[in-house]
Amino acid sequence: MSKQDHWPVEYADQLIVGNPTSNVAVCCFWSSKDRLKRMLDPEHYVAIGNLYSRAGINSMLRNILAKPTIRYLVLTGKSLTDSDKALLNFFEHGVDDQWRIIGNGGQIDKDLPFKTLKDVRENVELVDLRGTRQFKENLRKAVKRLDVLPPFAKPRTFPKTPPTVQTFPSEFLGFVVRRQTILEAWCEILGTVMTFGHVSPTDYGLEQKEVLSLLSVIENPRPRLGKLPHWAPFNNKEIETYVRGFFRKKKSDEVTYNYGNRMQSYWHVDQIELLANGLKKSGHSRRAVVSLWDPVQDAGSPHPPCITTVQAVVRDGRLHLIAYIRSNDMFRAYPLNAAALAGLQARVAGQLEGVKIGPLTILSFSAHVYSDCWDACEQAMVEAAKLRKRFQQDPRGSFVFRLENGEFISDHYSPHGDLVQTFRTNKKETLIGYITPFASVVQHGIYLGKEINRLKSACGGSLHQTKTRGSVSPMRKNQNE
Repeated sequence: MSKQDHWPVEYADQLIVGNPTSNVAVCCFWSSKDRLKRMLDPEHYVAIGNLYSRAGINSMLRNILAKPTIRYLVLTGKSLTDSDKALLNFFEHGVDDQWRIIGNGGQIDKDLPFKTLKDVRENVELVDLRGTRQFKENLRKAVKRLDVLPPFAKPRTFPKTPPTVQTFPSEFLGFVVRRQTILEAWCEILGTVMTFGHVSPTDYGLEQKEVLSLLSVIENPRPRLGKLPHWAPFNNKEIETYVRGFFRKKKSDEVTYNYGNRMQSYWHVDQIELLANGLKKSGHSRRAVVSLWDPVQDAGSPHPPCITTVQAVVRDGRLHLIAYIRSNDMFRAYPLNAAALAGLQARVAGQLEGVKIGPLTILSFSAHVYSDCWDACEQAMVEAAKLRKRFQQDPRGSFVFRLENGEFISDHYSPHGDLVQTFRTNKKETLIGYITPFASVVQHGIYLGKEINRLKSACGGSLHQTKTRGSVSPMRKNQNE
């Protein structure tokens, strides 16, 4: 701890600072602090600030402890999250032995000792003016009538330990990874599981990180993966051996099942042949399905098949294959599974005249990585970060923006450069709403937001035109504008 000479110690650029000797700080939650600034005499408050989330209470507490002359916290405005409830619960109930706000669960920094938190709760009074009529008048009166009080302690600051989490917040299930090759998808998948996977025990004495329902789309699937990263737990020869074994019809006595047997002879029928013949008759059929799950044997088996279903369709002259994997070790098994499925896709496509290989889709219900592989996965995350820096064409198209007669105009082009629709509006927010459904790549969406802000800044007169990174065909030369 040391005396802090500069105040505010947190979010100095976000607070409106008034009289440094005032006892009053004003919290307006999500409402405009600039509006309050116009209402109040700066002599009557030390600072005005927002509180967007319950995590922001930590910064508020640090600023109060660094300036203990703050004895009143005036509450006004509206909250769009639970930040208001968290603040009220903190002052009314305090925190539990894990520094979580009682009645709310918000996490208070463990660097802030219990005694200092108690000091704030006992010596800073909440003045709740939310929802009052004649707000402007009541706010001024409240600020003026508060008694002048001495500091409740000496100024104190505390170290700030960087947060460490095993799992970042996410949608929990329903992740999508779309890449050109199996190796690219693999790196992105490992990054996803390591970043968002929930840690849980397994039946094998190891912990795992797991996400549910991870859908990977490989645009250019090939059974041969090419040059493997140095941290891969297998080599190309082992991949080729696995792919050959994937199609072996005879059941092996060494394992409880093998995929080739399940697909081609287990039920005394070659399901791969049936699938190909069905697609020859009608590529639009939705009945070209291979089943690998035996409900009689597998439901109680300690080692049932991981791949349980494969389905194929022909659309626009391309063979699309999707596989459902109930349990998928994403570090050791996913590339092997994907290579074998790409081999299956190539085998079927080879029996269909004039049909090309389309994307391979894999739905991994339990996508997990075991703890003995986490260190290697850290290296995969570095590779995934490099991949994100590359240009990735958005399959939903690209946009050209311009300003005409005070209107925002956006032309939507297909990935092949064909104009498909045009949006017109005089509000930036409306334009964002129009184009949002047509941006499926995160980097593209962020880029579009930047371009819309550029367009808005050009609202001064002359025509302004800008093109997104997704532009192709006639706009190809402007891809990196």
